[in-house]
Amino acid sequence: MAIGSFDMRSIPAALRSNTLYALIAANVSVFVAVAVFGIFDGGRMLAWLVLPSWLPSMLRQPWSVLSYMFVQTDVLHLLFNMLWLYCFGSILLHVNGGRALVRVYVAGGVAGAAVFAVSHAVYPAMGAASLMGSSASVLAVAVAVAFDAPDMKLNLWPVGPVKIKWIVAAMVLLFCVGFTGSVSSTMAHTGGAVCGAVLGFARRRAWHWRSNRGSAPADLRAELDELLDKVKQSGYDALSGHDKRRLFELSHKIKQ
Repeated sequence: MAIGSFDMRSIPAALRSNTLYALIAANVSVFVAVAVFGIFDGGRMLAWLVLPSWLPSMLRQPWSVLSYMFVQTDVLHLLFNMLWLYCFGSILLHVNGGRALVRVYVAGGVAGAAVFAVSHAVYPAMGAASLMGSSASVLAVAVAVAFDAPDMKLNLWPVGPVKIKWIVAAMVLLFCVGFTGSVSSTMAHTGGAVCGAVLGFARRRAWHWRSNRGSAPADLRAELDELLDKVKQSGYDALSGHDKRRLFELSHKIKQ
């Protein structure tokens, strides 16, 4: 597994499925449901799912803190969010497993909702608004991956291979400095990005602490060789979740 460059085909299909596909399916299903029911209910279902900026309305529909992050009403908005979620979610799933992916996705969305709500409470002049979309969650996943594997490369057409840290830096600049979307969505994006950074930084510090805890380079190499032997004998999918994370950690550390 080369850490310097990343090929999406190197991730086993079983890892890309299940949790990641469930998140994508949830977003697509909500999109279809809102589109279909919107024909008959005059948008009541959409209003029931999005997060309102007015605090009393929030308290009347507390589930919207979670439901809003699965709601998109624009095809392009859905398409680009799901493409980025698949791209960065595959890497996060590969490195840390399905629970970590769901944790970052949900935490990023909740953080985005919190910043959105606080912004409107502190600055009521921003006016009434509703928050929807998975952008804050997806941005949290992308930023967390940038901490996990900053020097991995993704092939961006027509640019070519670009390190993840630069791709994510461009995404943060685009979505958190107000170049796209409203002020309300920019606040939510910022909350998601900060959440992803906090989670990614904490996990990276934990990796370094575990890796440096009395392990000599020769010991690290021996442990890496042992894990690679397991992969050769039984395949990558046969590794436990702990072994998969450790394989990634050791590969990254030894390369450095």
